Amino acid sequence: MKRLIVALVMCFALVGFPAQARAHQVETFYTLDNQLEFQSVFSTGEPFAGATVTIHAPNDASKPWLTTTTDSEGRFTFLPDESIPGNWEIAIEDGDNLSHADYWTVPVGDKGIIYDAIALDSTEDVHYRAATAMMPMAISIGGALAWLGFTRRRR
Repeated sequence: MKRLIVALVMCFALVGFPAQARAHQVETFYTLDNQLEFQSVFSTGEPFAGATVTIHAPNDASKPWLTTTTDSEGRFTFLPDESIPGNWEIAIEDGDNLSHADYWTVPVGDKGIIYDAIALDSTEDVHYRAATAMMPMAISIGGALAWLGFTRRRR
């Protein structure tokens, strides 16, 4: 019985882990006027101030086209060089530890920025990496607990 209780506590601790991480998720909004303006805030509404912003042009993914930081309100602006068509990659990151980050793609075509195709790159969300890595273990523990519970009841 003690093993079952310990295993249940471990399972609930693993399953509950992602909920805590979601509380600090980064949300980014953008507008287009003379330039693209992005504003990043935490889900609590607090600005993502001082975040490192790295922009890569489509013609050279190895070298940043522009590196800047967000201001006190979590804002930064830039205008891609429209003579370089393709997907411009934007990384908005929290320094070296990458505990908070947001990644965007800004497509540029023959006639300039394709505003309706600007997209969040959800494959890079740092908050769910740990949850995804822990999910097989959580499922295994849950399955083992279920099996243990069913076999003990039969005795």
